[in-house]
This record gives sequence, structure tokens and C-alpha cells, in this order.
Amino acid sequence: MYSWVSKRRLEVVGVLFLSSMVLVWSHLSCFMTDGQLRGNTLSLVLFCVVGGCYAQSVRVEWNKIGNGLWMLLWMLLLPVAEVYVVELLAGQDAARLLPHLFGFNYFWCLVVTALLFAITSHYRFSIVSSAIFFYLLGTVNHFLLDFRGTPFQLTDIRSAGTAMNVAENYAVVWDSELLLTGGILFLVVSLAVKAQFHFQRRYWYTAVGNIVLFAFLAGAVTHFYSDDLWEKYKLEMNFWNPLVCCTDNGTILVLAMNGKFLEPSKPEQYSPEWVEKIVTAAVGTKREDGATLLQKPNIIVIMNESYADMRVLGDFTTSAPYMTFAENLQENTIKGTLLVSTFGGGTCNTEFEFLTGMTMKFLPPGVSVYQTMIVKPMESLATTMREQGYQSIAFHPGKPTSWRRDVVYPYLGFERFLTEEDMEDPQYMRDTFVSDESDYDTVIQLFEEKGDKPLFLFNVTIQNHGSYFLDTVGIPKWVRVEGTQGNYPGAAEYFSLMRASDEALERLLAYFQQVDEPTLILFFGDHQPRLEEEFMEELFGKSLDMLTHTELQKRYQVPFFLWANYDIAEENYGTISVNYLSTLLLRTAGLEMSAYQQYLTQLHQQIPAMNVHGYIDQDGQDHIWDGETETAAWLKGYEAIQYNYFFDDKRHVSQLFHLYSED
Repeated sequence: MYSWVSKRRLEVVGVLFLSSMVLVWSHLSCFMTDGQLRGNTLSLVLFCVVGGCYAQSVRVEWNKIGNGLWMLLWMLLLPVAEVYVVELLAGQDAARLLPHLFGFNYFWCLVVTALLFAITSHYRFSIVSSAIFFYLLGTVNHFLLDFRGTPFQLTDIRSAGTAMNVAENYAVVWDSELLLTGGILFLVVSLAVKAQFHFQRRYWYTAVGNIVLFAFLAGAVTHFYSDDLWEKYKLEMNFWNPLVCCTDNGTILVLAMNGKFLEPSKPEQYSPEWVEKIVTAAVGTKREDGATLLQKPNIIVIMNESYADMRVLGDFTTSAPYMTFAENLQENTIKGTLLVSTFGGGTCNTEFEFLTGMTMKFLPPGVSVYQTMIVKPMESLATTMREQGYQSIAFHPGKPTSWRRDVVYPYLGFERFLTEEDMEDPQYMRDTFVSDESDYDTVIQLFEEKGDKPLFLFNVTIQNHGSYFLDTVGIPKWVRVEGTQGNYPGAAEYFSLMRASDEALERLLAYFQQVDEPTLILFFGDHQPRLEEEFMEELFGKSLDMLTHTELQKRYQVPFFLWANYDIAEENYGTISVNYLSTLLLRTAGLEMSAYQQYLTQLHQQIPAMNVHGYIDQDGQDHIWDGETETAAWLKGYEAIQYNYFFDDKRHVSQLFHLYSED
């Protein structure tokens, strides 16, 4: 082996070095903490950059054996660096992983590199592409943890379009972790590509070698997903706390483990006949008829973005009240707490559970239902309302393509879908999102233009969408957080938005109070907001990693109420989950329900509330999902019904989901 430095290489490396130094210098503030320079981190970044540039400037000629050993060495070492880089970007130390768990993370990094090599027969391309892939993976996970507090999951790939829309409202900035991990991989790759690899792609033994490598990788991956291996090494997914799951097992391993749950399996003993029997046994052969109504009430459903009462997590005070009107609403009102399956995002999943009466429990973890699961016409609350003579309209003052609503809403039976583009002179808050007041002006306009048919309107607002570190333009009154040790500007912005929501709500209900036509308004939040982690930890009095199941479930609670401009019985309904909310709405309105919706009312008696993480029993106690519980038989039936609804196209028991009146 011998080496030398060429002038051309020095010129290229010089440009690369200067560019790297400009990048580091322009982000020098990333290495400052409380006004002090973190010299060790900065020195390590500079060492990696200088070392990588030096390695790039030197051309090396190897003998055959040395070249082969150098290639093998870095094919085996690169996955180690990739595991450390991904974990560092996740705020974790890979050295803390148990040896067998580190080995599984290493295995998947090696699989990617080897697969690239088998496909291309190109050593340098495989090394560089693998490093870039895992750096980008770690970067995406890094920002998702910052934005929403949950790690990247395979199902996020399918919602990339919506994620890009949402990312516009968050600050994406470089930090020391990104610079450090980028420097580490740059140094490793610069050393690895010193090998000279000349592969004869046309030779028959190249094809044989690739086939053998493919077969080995396929066998290794198949073995990884075997039940025996998972049982031997006690591999378990912690779906109710994915962040802890990644901390315990490693980010790359958890991503790979997610692959086992991407598609739901057919329930045991499943058949369409069994599904029909389950529903018939629960509701009887004769369906309940709706009440005889002189005039069907207009139904307006408002799912308010990030609307939540954060006091459910712990005590704090604010400089001004922010839910005064909603809290004092009593007359002709049913109020309660709603258990949802999402936190800090995933609005479409709450929509899905409400509109269909289905549950996220039986779907792949982390899936965004609108993105992947609704690809054909399906029954929903909208079809039930249309079958009773209602006109069905969906309205969201955002982009029509967000969560594929422009495609999904027609599939779910909505006749019209209006967006920000259909509004007359929309007013914005924070110069970003249409205000609730402007949103409700459109709701009123749609009501006044509805004609003779009763109106079913499903409105998803957007004013309170994160991030909560945007400008304050348009916020009418600032609400500061008090009674806490820390200063939380994000929480203050959120509560200021909530106060504006409360005032807009009061104005909306005042309008419908004067309307002669009977009108029922259902109002609820889609999920809690993602505020400063330190704020939530102060409310709980402990680290979020230490929450019990019952404490964790508090993060999935939001308020709801049903209000009418005519006489209905007032009630404090307690806790209900969003999959039951549509049947409560229909029953309160005195409307007919399909056999499936009547089944849900019976299921609610057995399991009063549920979400992806667990359920609340008849005594109000929280439980983690367990196949041995008393609810197991009901859950098996519910799962079979949902499987028929989603996946059994040829034997779909449609009569369970429709109304068949004598009219």
C-alpha cells in the first residue's frame, strides 16, 4: 500500500473544508449553553471535519489483501457508527442498550448496507448511501421528537405530504447534535471509501454472489420476525409509550419491530356470518326506531383543534380565565370527558373514530387512517344522516389535501367539502391559521344557505394548531401561566388562543340560541396540545418517562359537550371515548341508528371508554389492554366487525351499517 496527495484532490477538499467551516461557524451558537462555549463538542466536530477532509485529500493504492480487509472492516464498523448516530439524534446513548438489543440495531444497519451492495455491486455507493440514509432517518426522528414528542414510525412515511404542510408552522433549525453526528459520519465514510473496489458486474459469479447475498438477507430478516426469536429475546412493543419503547430497545430496532404490525391480521374464527350474529345477539332481531320527530334538528359537529383542559394534568393558574363560557354552560347541555387515541397531532384519527364508530386499537400502531386505510367508499355518520334526509357537509379552513380530506370525505359520504379556499375574506390568527371566529362565520353562513333539508355539518377548526411559538398577531388577549416554577411562553400562547376560542364559541351559540329551527351542536377537542415538556412534568410532579398508565391516559382526555337550542335533559356524562360519541349524538337527537350503531350502544355498556392504550371499566378504573380481561369476548366481536368493515370487500355485511326504513 502507498499513498500520495494530488493537486486536484486538494482543490476539491479545500472547497469542502471551507464549506464545512462556514457551516460550523455560522452555527457556533449551537455550542453555547448559558453563555458558555461547550468546547469538547465543538472540538469533536472540528476533529471529524478536519480528519475527514484529510482522508479525502489522500489517494491510497492497496494491495489486493489489504484492500479486501479494509473494505470488510468498514462494512462491519459503519453500522456501529450508524446506531450511535441515530441514538444520539434521539437524545439517547447507544452504549446503554443491552448487548443483544444493540446487536439487533446493528443487524438492521448492516442489512441496509449489505442490501445496497447486493443491488448495486458498488462498495463506495453502498457505504455513502447507507450513511446518508441513517443520518436522514435520525434527523427526521430528531425533529419529530421535538415537534410532537413521539418518535418516527414506519406509518409516518405514508403521511409525508401532510407532515410537510404541518412542518411549515414549526422552526426547523440546526443544532449541535446534527452537526456532531454529521461530522462523525463524514469522518467514517471518508475513511471507508479509501478502498478501491473493482467489481466485474458482467461475470456470472457476480450474479450468483448477489443471489446468495439476497437469499441470506431474506432468511435473516424472516428469522427476525419469527415468533420464536421474539419470545427468546423478549422483544415487545410498548404501544402506549413509544418513546420509552425506543429508549429501552433502540430507535432502529423499534422501527423494524413496527414492520410486524403494519397490516392487521384476520381475527380468529372470523366469518361474515359470525359478524352478523355478533350484532344481532347484542341488539336483537328488531332494531330500535328513532323517535317520531315533528322536525329533525340540524346537527352541527365542531371538532376544535387542540381544544383541551390542561388542568386534568395538575394544578396551575393563569392571569385570566380562558374557558369561562364553556365551563359555565349548563342549560340544555350534556357535558363530559372524551378519551381519544392521539396526543399533540393525528387529528384525522380522532375524526375517523368519531365518524365511523371504529377504534384505533385494531389498526396498525402509528397509522394515519386517512392516509392509508380509507381508499374506497365506506359507511359513516355522514351516510347515516343522508339516509335520514340530511344534507351532509364537511368544512375545514385549511388545505384541502391535508390528511387527504379531499379524497376521504367523499368516500365517507359527505356531499360537499369546503376549505379555506371557499371562505369569503377569512380572518387569521398568528398570521397563519384561520381564526375560530372566522370559521364560525362560515358555519353560520352554511346554515343560512342550507335550504329546506336539515343540515349535518362536520367542522374541523384550525386556529389552535401548533406550534405555539409563532407570532402573536391577532390574539386578542394574552394569558400568562402562573403558579408554576418555570416560564412557559408556548403554554401562554396556547391558553391565549383558548381564550379566543371560548369567546368565539360564546358568539356562535348566542346566534343559534336565536334560531327558530331546532339545532343540536356537538363540540369536542381532537387531542391535547404539545406544550413544553417541562410544563407538563411540573404539572405531573415527575418525569414523563415515569408516568403510570392512569397518569398517561390523562394526556388523552379532552372535554366535550352537546348543546341544543331546545329542551334536552342536562347531564354530566362522565368519561366516554370518541368511538361512541356519534351514537350519543344520534340518541340525543332522537334519530335512527343502524344495527352497528345500536351495537355500539351495547358495547358502551360493557366498556365505557377505550383508546389505543387501554380502557376504562364500569367502575371507572383504568386498564391496560389484556387478552385475559372480562371484556375479551366483546373485544373479539368488535374486532371482527371492524375487520369486515375495512378489509372484507367481497363479503362486506353492508346491511349492518345502513338504515333500511320502509320509506
